[in-house]
Amino acid sequence: MLEITVTPIIITLLAVIVVAIVYILAGMNRYVASVRRHAVLCNAAEKEDDGKIEYPSVSVVVYAYDDAENLEKFLPQLLTQDYPARMEVIIVNDGAPAGVGEVVARLESRYSNLYMTFVPDNSRNLSRRKLALTLGIKAARFETVVLTCGNCRVLSDKWLRQLVRPIALGKEISLGYSYQADVKTNDEGKEFYRSPLSLWKSVDTMWNTTEYLSWAIAGRPYRGTCNNLAYRRAVFFRNKGFSKSLSLKYGDDDIFVNEVSTRDNTAVELSRSSMIAVTDDDHDNLFKRDRLRYGFTSQFLPAGARRLFASSSLAWWMAVGSATALSIIGWPSIIPLATAIILILTLWITTSLTWRRTSRVLRLPFGWGGILVFPLLMMFHPAQSLYYAVLGRRHRSSNYTWS
Repeated sequence: MLEITVTPIIITLLAVIVVAIVYILAGMNRYVASVRRHAVLCNAAEKEDDGKIEYPSVSVVVYAYDDAENLEKFLPQLLTQDYPARMEVIIVNDGAPAGVGEVVARLESRYSNLYMTFVPDNSRNLSRRKLALTLGIKAARFETVVLTCGNCRVLSDKWLRQLVRPIALGKEISLGYSYQADVKTNDEGKEFYRSPLSLWKSVDTMWNTTEYLSWAIAGRPYRGTCNNLAYRRAVFFRNKGFSKSLSLKYGDDDIFVNEVSTRDNTAVELSRSSMIAVTDDDHDNLFKRDRLRYGFTSQFLPAGARRLFASSSLAWWMAVGSATALSIIGWPSIIPLATAIILILTLWITTSLTWRRTSRVLRLPFGWGGILVFPLLMMFHPAQSLYYAVLGRRHRSSNYTWS
């Protein structure tokens, strides 16, 4: 069983496995690891901040819809930020129930820099969300605007300082990061997944997040998140706001960032203090809604990052398929089987550990469960993305303002 006849087929299969492994490690894995390394640099920069940076005055625009309960906690977090310059908070109430107005009215007596405006109820044939943000940005008194949503929470009183830091250092756009991990916390303070599907969703979220973050870190920004984004008003007005995508209900973050961002004017901020948590308890619907929206708007964005990650999935299929064929063709010798197992395990462990380390800085629990299901995610994620893209385009009328 230890004897083996080396044939051209065996050599070819070995070569395919090795090439696939090198492609994954030098491509996708390198980009995923770059997100963790960038987060480490951002955290180090936060610790080394000597207080000599001249921060700009900031207007924080909060898009709110039926978020009264969360705003009770969220607004004080915003209004008590440790920020060294002037700042204001503008709530844009998108036709929400009276609760939002009541919360703001109570807090206005305590905070003189809190304001609220409304989206007209009779607005038709346009994106209410884009209109809301436009109203908020136009109402802003200061040149730097920060965008977030009423269903979020900040995790540090240094959030605003850290998100705006790249702009204070000369950039025009700062891409922040927000997350929603579908987990619970037990009595010992340890996080666990609500269900196996929660684990799959968490890893899926990490896949899509590392796609655009790693691409932006490499100097090719094309997407952002509406929950945690900062830019200069001049960028907004220079681009004539959302005028190029007014026919679309969404895209106020990803399509807009793709239109205005460049290698030189954009930075990614991933310090722990700069991150935002999404608090919506309806995890399943929120996940599906966001995937369907991005499944539709992604057709208007560059496909470079998606192609790299999808081709890495194809490389996984090639590696696993070639390893299986090598084991069958080389039998009864166990040498091809042992070689195939060693190579696939090396790829599996190396890749999974890279993703797990990055998941920690993104606050998305990966755990041992993530390591176990990771090869399945790698191989089937493009099919899942295609499913949401097709589903999103089947209901394309709901993504247009004229619907």
